[in-house]
Amino acid sequence: MRHFFLLLALPWLASLALASDVTPSPQANGDASLAPFHVQYRLYVSKIPTTIKADLWLRQHGDQPNEYQMEMLVKSLLVSNREVSTFQWDDCQPRTSFYQHRFRGFGKRRNYDMHFSWSPPQVVTETEDERWTLDIEQDTLDDLTLLLKARCTFATGDKEFHATSAYGKRVREHHMQVIGMETLDTPIGKLDCLLVEKQRDKDSERKTLFWVAPSLNYLLIKAKHIENRALFGELILREYDGPMPTQPTVAQHQQT
Repeated sequence: MRHFFLLLALPWLASLALASDVTPSPQANGDASLAPFHVQYRLYVSKIPTTIKADLWLRQHGDQPNEYQMEMLVKSLLVSNREVSTFQWDDCQPRTSFYQHRFRGFGKRRNYDMHFSWSPPQVVTETEDERWTLDIEQDTLDDLTLLLKARCTFATGDKEFHATSAYGKRVREHHMQVIGMETLDTPIGKLDCLLVEKQRDKDSERKTLFWVAPSLNYLLIKAKHIENRALFGELILREYDGPMPTQPTVAQHQQT
């Protein structure tokens, strides 16, 4: 269940984010600051609306001008999921200092506190009754800042994104690819979006798609996860509080 929410939200969100805004230009200027925002998504299962909503925030954090916090919150009668990442932003590269995950639902619970350090690069994870250390690479991300890095990549016109993230006892590889463009209706009007697919094994029945808006610095507008032919979920933007859209910049991604 956590993977379902994470893949849809953010969380890009992501989050979630693929899911943050950079001021002043969507061209991913590495020296630009991140603009705070709040977005809310609603979850649909096989086109049926649910009461589950996902909120994603980006805030300035601490005393340093390049320090931020991203939070994703999903709450309903069935599930509670909260993820928080504290990180520094430098040259379009998020570097995590702390990541926290709290999950309750469906008879399961998870409490992860992940402390990242970079000399040498490693992450120490603490749970209620366990502690372990995982060696990582210098460019390793957490599952929320992964979304920010994806935005930076697509803003250059690249159609593919590869990244590594750490969660719990695992280091995971991610591969996403731009496969098209669509225009979607949103709470702030029609937006041209890139259609991005998470790459999986060719024989996999599962599919995950993301619609991100270049004019909102690659904010996640819609996501769709297909588990099989009968079951699929969609996460759709319903509220947005942040910088208004710039001029669309999807032309650089068009097929040649």
